[in-house]
Amino acid sequence: MIKVELTPAFLIHRRAFKNSSLLLDFFTRDFGKIRLVGRGLRGSKTNIQMFQNLSISFAGRGELKALSYWEIDDVPRNFKGEELILGMYVNELVSRLLHEQDPYSELFAQYQKFVSQMGRLKQSAKYWHLRIFENNLLTELGYGISFTEDINGNKIDQNSHYEYQPQAGFMRNSLGKISGKLINQLLIEAIEDVLDAQQLKVCRDLNRQRLSVLLGDKPLKSRSLFFIKQ
Repeated sequence: MIKVELTPAFLIHRRAFKNSSLLLDFFTRDFGKIRLVGRGLRGSKTNIQMFQNLSISFAGRGELKALSYWEIDDVPRNFKGEELILGMYVNELVSRLLHEQDPYSELFAQYQKFVSQMGRLKQSAKYWHLRIFENNLLTELGYGISFTEDINGNKIDQNSHYEYQPQAGFMRNSLGKISGKLINQLLIEAIEDVLDAQQLKVCRDLNRQRLSVLLGDKPLKSRSLFFIKQ
């Protein structure tokens, strides 16, 4: 029998299970994405919520283990409006793309940072941190790209232009729409946390192309619920 005590986690998805229980998908620091059954939690006034820093305990012998205890590790969060939109989008990315029971400790830390900062950031900064999270997720899954070298291993030249090659990186092209200067800025701004609309658009487009390879023909459900400003 496997028994785990108080591992850091976030709830990313839940749905009804049998008469009074819930199927709960968690993103955990130590075990990655896992699915547990929450017995008797359906309709409970103390129902477990998304976007909260949690510590959870679970146990079981079979593939589907049971949540035995949970607690909130910080102040409760109640996302609404734009914050809820972004949170749902990130949760669906994690749910759809991460492999079950593979630890992603660095990505977990980035997720934790993203949700904890959400209420304190200006709108443009929220979307910048969303792009950073998307990029980190893609890197974890083997779809990272270099912002310092082109696909031939040459240093990005700020006086040249480039085009993005899917699953490869930036290729020098005099007719390319992305300047080397902008590519260099993306790396700098990721550190300095300074951004503008053009940088956000380039990051959005780059991430969207890479994510589409992984998502395939099945669109994200969260995008059908709202107009997400990507």
